[in-house]
Amino acid sequence: MALGYGSEYQLLRYLGHHRNYLNKKIQGVTGSDSPIEWMDYPVDSKRDSKDGEWTGITFLKHLKSTLSLNYGEIEKAWGDFWPKGGTQQSWDGIFVQDKTIYLVEAKAHVEEMRSTPCGANEKSCEIIKKALKSVTKDAKLADSLMNSNLYQLANRIAFVHFLKEHGVTAKLCYIFFLNDKHWKDAVMNKSEYEDLFDSECNKLKLSQNQKTEIIKVYVDAEKDGFDRQR
Repeated sequence: MALGYGSEYQLLRYLGHHRNYLNKKIQGVTGSDSPIEWMDYPVDSKRDSKDGEWTGITFLKHLKSTLSLNYGEIEKAWGDFWPKGGTQQSWDGIFVQDKTIYLVEAKAHVEEMRSTPCGANEKSCEIIKKALKSVTKDAKLADSLMNSNLYQLANRIAFVHFLKEHGVTAKLCYIFFLNDKHWKDAVMNKSEYEDLFDSECNKLKLSQNQKTEIIKVYVDAEKDGFDRQR
């Protein structure tokens, strides 16, 4: 994590110092004032900090009682939907509101909006290609996503589709931080993020239903949360 800047820093900063403010921003977008429950991050003994991040569906094990999930069945289905080895989806944060799971992607500058292509081996690529067909009915487009800068967004949408197919209510929550002054390509206004993200969604040819499964929260890293009474 870069100290003082970047999406991971900004998200942890708001969770640690301005959590109530961040929650209110999110509630304003979800349209519900129900409590927001953030999941603690997992432990990773391989890191010096011992702090990890949630990857794949492992977080569901900790929600199976709260949300009445059959984790065993979901885990088995996930093994057929996505490769077991290699890199699985990783989440910047996860919270639950009104029994809906929100999978958080945080962005703080333009470079973080650009995805690298899939680097899986040939066998895994075939499994992933099949999974990505849940994102679009355009088979040619689905195949091209593997080597596209749209790959990250596409596999996140496929992930939400998988959960939905197995009775889990989930959405993607993109938290866009504005004015991260340490980055030369920091995004200064909401409309710039809107243009970048809408362009990606249009290229993926997302349906209206798919678009409703993505919420966007905008936080000005230079001023939001600092006008509270002391």
